[in-house]
Amino acid sequence: MYRIRQLAAAVAVLVVTVGTGSSVVRTSGSSADRHDGGDNAYTVALFGDMPYGAAGRAEYPRLLADINKSHVRFSIFDGDLKAGGDGACTDALYTQSRDWFNSLDRPVVVVPGDNDWTDCWGRYGPGTGGFDPLERLDHERQVFYPTDQSLGRHTMTVQRESTEPGYEQYRENVRWIAGAVLYVGLNVQGSNDNLPHAGVDGETRPADEIARMAAEHQQREQANIHWLEESYALATRLSLKGVLVDWQADPNFNNEQHLQPLQYDGFAEIVPALRRQVIAFPGQSALIHGDSHYYKVDKPLNYDNGQVIAKFTRVETFGAANTHWVAATVDPRDPNLFEFSPRIVPGNVNDR
Repeated sequence: MYRIRQLAAAVAVLVVTVGTGSSVVRTSGSSADRHDGGDNAYTVALFGDMPYGAAGRAEYPRLLADINKSHVRFSIFDGDLKAGGDGACTDALYTQSRDWFNSLDRPVVVVPGDNDWTDCWGRYGPGTGGFDPLERLDHERQVFYPTDQSLGRHTMTVQRESTEPGYEQYRENVRWIAGAVLYVGLNVQGSNDNLPHAGVDGETRPADEIARMAAEHQQREQANIHWLEESYALATRLSLKGVLVDWQADPNFNNEQHLQPLQYDGFAEIVPALRRQVIAFPGQSALIHGDSHYYKVDKPLNYDNGQVIAKFTRVETFGAANTHWVAATVDPRDPNLFEFSPRIVPGNVNDR
């Protein structure tokens, strides 16, 4: 981001065929797992934007160990493998990150972050290196998404948008079902979702490079909206109780960051698309994101009459100097379905 501002058996899977002929993966726990889906409650770990800097790298193993001790059903990482200016986007960044993710006993699904690719072009000065952002995204796809399996010691099968004709490159866009909830991962990025404008937020790249990134943004945005709409339609057909969407970017709901229009116009289509799906879907929805590093749970979407859309919840995870995670408890017996609580990792609270 550079803009202002253990020990269960392997997870089994069931492929459910829906009316259109498409399929989706439904996960189920072992008989020994108290988080076994169906009408039972289970907990998911949410984290991202870490590790940042030397202090974060020292704290990160404690966070991963804390998640393992908590026996969550699976984890979701919402992007950013490092701080923006914290070294270059070398191959070692991705392999080390993959090794950390694979130290988690339960499955972990990872979506990209802007510091992983869009911001890898060397803006941060001498010594950080410069890379082609699109080449780095392609490399990240090869390292993190080579198959239909998640990361983690025990993996789970997921469905990727790349299985659909016309969207073969978008391996990072993913979905799976656990109990009564459909989970959706999208590649939506901080730094205005890779829609740069000359002179905005220190943008100094030449016009042809800005145009290349803008074209990438537009194509990926349409893929994101397609996957979002398809996923909500699937959740509706299967009469699921909830949809949880995960992406990296803080979309600046209601211009809460007091930005100029060209600083967040990259979200001008994806946010309304999300709102339309949330309103049409009869169940609960949640959006999980990182990017701004400030733990937050709120309800920032409204109907046209100004009333809050109560069945939508936004959760912003910890990050940067705060190496902690968020527990998402899913209880189908609860009308609100989702409950979120901060998990402060022992030993990771200090004066820096």
